[in-house]
Amino acid sequence: MIRFIHAADLHLDSPFKGLKQLHPTLFEAVYQSTFQSFQNIVTSAIENKIDFLLISGDIYDEENQSVKAQAFFRDQMKRLEEADIMVYLLHGNHDFMGRNSLRIQMPPNVIIFDVKPETHLFKTRGNETVAISGFSYPTRWVKERMIEQYPKRHRQAEFHIGMLHGYLEGSASKEGVYAPFSINDLLDLSYDYWALGHIHKREILYSSPFILYPGNIQGRNPNETGAKGAYLITMEKGSESTQEFISTAPINWKEKRLSLESVGSLQSLYAKIEEECEREAEENQKILLSITLDEYLELPKDVIKKIQDGDLLAGINQSMGQHMVYLYKLILAPKKEQLLFRYDESMQDSFEKSGQAFLDEEKYQDTLQDLFKNSIIRGRFSELENDKELRDEILEAAKRVLFEDIAFEEGEETS
Repeated sequence: MIRFIHAADLHLDSPFKGLKQLHPTLFEAVYQSTFQSFQNIVTSAIENKIDFLLISGDIYDEENQSVKAQAFFRDQMKRLEEADIMVYLLHGNHDFMGRNSLRIQMPPNVIIFDVKPETHLFKTRGNETVAISGFSYPTRWVKERMIEQYPKRHRQAEFHIGMLHGYLEGSASKEGVYAPFSINDLLDLSYDYWALGHIHKREILYSSPFILYPGNIQGRNPNETGAKGAYLITMEKGSESTQEFISTAPINWKEKRLSLESVGSLQSLYAKIEEECEREAEENQKILLSITLDEYLELPKDVIKKIQDGDLLAGINQSMGQHMVYLYKLILAPKKEQLLFRYDESMQDSFEKSGQAFLDEEKYQDTLQDLFKNSIIRGRFSELENDKELRDEILEAAKRVLFEDIAFEEGEETS
């Protein structure tokens, strides 16, 4: 029998772009979260007395790996070395092999795969032979179907495991199409387990044998919600393999939709949001929470304004104090069933075309060019200029503000 942990996409020293607006203490906790999550994985490996740890790519966030991240990673490898636990890892598109002169040497228990698919043999305490195959990215852009270079199952091995940092062909993932493969490609090699990396969403692609994406070990933005961590795998000859997900991330992103039906005052709204925040609190884990407010027809205009200008958001977080929940976004749900210019078809058509125009990247960049000419803005927030998720959020927020202003003006005129 063998036991191992499968992790991927550590992204140590991730800059967490776009989150600098958080309170400094909270941002520091977010920044340290990838380190803390991996430390928790190593602790779990030692406590479970596993045979080896597999890391399927993107240990670091960038090619220019910081000394801090490398030193931290080496210290964790030494912890595993002292516990007699081997580590097999490969580099992915974020931390491709690059220049050896900028790397800190790892202890001897760490096996790093070369840039061509290769196989390493591991002998368990019970004298079982495990073959582990994989490759590291030589450059960021690996578009070839590297799976075609993987060897067939090792004849002398009781277990054969494949490691691959790549993209499942035909999937709807937003991640880049690197080292593409199909399920049949993997099954044809007759391995006993596939330890995948690259996709940040946890997913079981196949169960016999297991073909798994463990996801990244810490959500790095609001789109990476849910528990994050690694898989603990147990394999025994003649039996079905078992998997257990181990949640290790110290911070969890969550999204909630809150109905405000019958809520008509600031006090009742404040109490309802505060109650929701307290309900979401989890032991030993910070929650970064986004709440979308729906069915708010009874809210007065001045209360709506306190939502739109961020006053209510600041007040809620001030009240929560040292609680484990931080409300990072509080927005009003768009009223999709109503038209903004319901009495003027040409105005409605013009409004919709204006919004669509900004989906064109060149038009959007032209609009922002004056903003990013400012040296302070360009120096601190240059990466946001090409952030498509931010663009979509800006357009949605603009539409929401316009709707509320025009809708309330119409309401006042007819009342």
